[in-house]
Amino acid sequence: AGSASDAAELSLPVWTPATTEAFATYGVIDKGAITQPVALPGKVVTQFGGLEVETSSTQLQALTDAFIYLVTYPFECSEQMASRMLSIVALRDVLTEFKAEGLPPKAALEARIARDIELLASIQNSEGGFPFWRRGYESWPYNTVHVANALVRAKLKGYAVPADMLDRTMRYLKDIERYYPHYYGPQIRWTISSYALYIRMLNGDRDVAKAKGILREASKLENLSMESIGWLLGVFAAQRDAATEQASLIKFLGNRVSETAGAANFTTSYSDGGYLLLASERRVDGVILESLIAAQKDSELIPKLVMGLLAHQKKGRWGNTQENSLILLALDKYFHTYENITPNFVARAWLGDKYAGEMAFRGRETKRHQFMVPMLAVSELGGGSGKGNLILQKDGAGRMYYRIGM
Repeated sequence: AGSASDAAELSLPVWTPATTEAFATYGVIDKGAITQPVALPGKVVTQFGGLEVETSSTQLQALTDAFIYLVTYPFECSEQMASRMLSIVALRDVLTEFKAEGLPPKAALEARIARDIELLASIQNSEGGFPFWRRGYESWPYNTVHVANALVRAKLKGYAVPADMLDRTMRYLKDIERYYPHYYGPQIRWTISSYALYIRMLNGDRDVAKAKGILREASKLENLSMESIGWLLGVFAAQRDAATEQASLIKFLGNRVSETAGAANFTTSYSDGGYLLLASERRVDGVILESLIAAQKDSELIPKLVMGLLAHQKKGRWGNTQENSLILLALDKYFHTYENITPNFVARAWLGDKYAGEMAFRGRETKRHQFMVPMLAVSELGGGSGKGNLILQKDGAGRMYYRIGM
C-alpha cells in the first residue's frame, strides 16, 4: 500500500467462569430470637448476591383463589357440593379476617350452604349413602364419607343440618364395610374405613378399637395407604389407650417424608382402584397435616407441610375439588392452632455487631417483608473473615415466619 496505513481497535471481553448458587433455611419464631451462623462461601464474587432475609406473619398466602374455585365450581354432583361446603365451612372466617378481595358476601355463602344441604338431602338414598347425581343410583362408599365430612363440619360450625339426614349417614359410616362391592381390594377398603372412622370421631363417636382392628388386619403399616395412616393417626391422637399406635404411626410418617430445608410432602399410590377414592397427589399432605396437628402439635414437619402445600398451587389452587377441600380444611386447622393471635409485632435483625433493619406487622396481612445485605458486607464479618451471626428477634404478639437465603 505504499505509504498508506490503516488500523482497527476492538475490545475482547474476558469472562471469569462463574455459576450462581442459592441456599436457604426456614423457621418460625413464637417469642424471643434465633441465631443463625453465617459464613462467606469460598471463592465468592463479593460484587454479586448477598444475604436475603424475608419475614411474614402468616403461612396462609393467597388462599382466596382456591376458595373461589370451589365456591363457583359450575358442576354439582354430590362430591362437588360437599367439597364446596367444606371450603366455605373451613375458610369463610379466615378469609374475612384477612379481608380477602373477591370474597362473595357472607349472606351469599350462607345461602349456598343451605341450598347445598337441601340438594344433598334430596339425593340421599334410603340406606343413608350418597350417589353422585340422583337418588336411586348406586351409593359410592368413599363419596358418602366425603359428604358426611361436609355435613359434620357444617354442623360443628353452627349450620342447620337435618338430624335424620345426618343420623342415616352416620349409621352408614358405622357399618360401611357391608356396602363395599366385591371388587374393592383390601387397601381401598382400609382407606375408606379409616376415613369413615375419622369422620365418626369428628361427630363425637371415636372408635379406637375398630381403628386398631384395621392395623391388625393390615399386619404391616406398609400395606396401608398414606392417607389411611393419616386418618388413623387422627383417631388415635391424644388417646391414652392408643399411645403405642400413635407413636408407631408418627415414626412411620417421619421415615417416609420427602423433606427439604423449607418444605415437606408425602406421596401415596394405589396399585389398583384409585378411582374408587377419587385419588390425587396432594390430598395426602392435607390429610396428614390435619392429623399431625392434633397428634404432635410441636412437630417441625407441620410448617414445612404447609409450605410444601402452598408451593404446589397452580393458578392459586390445587388440582381438583377433592384436593382443594381437604387441603383447605387442614390449613384452617393450622390457622386456628398457630395463628389465632392477631399479629402485632416488630421483627428486628442484626448481622454481626451491625443493626440490619426492622419490619413491623400490624393485623392480618399476607404480604412478606424482605431486605438484602450485600455480599460485600457479609465478607466484612468477623474483621474480614466472613464469619459471624445473623440474629432475628420478634417483639410482640403473633407468630413470625422467616426465610434466610444466600
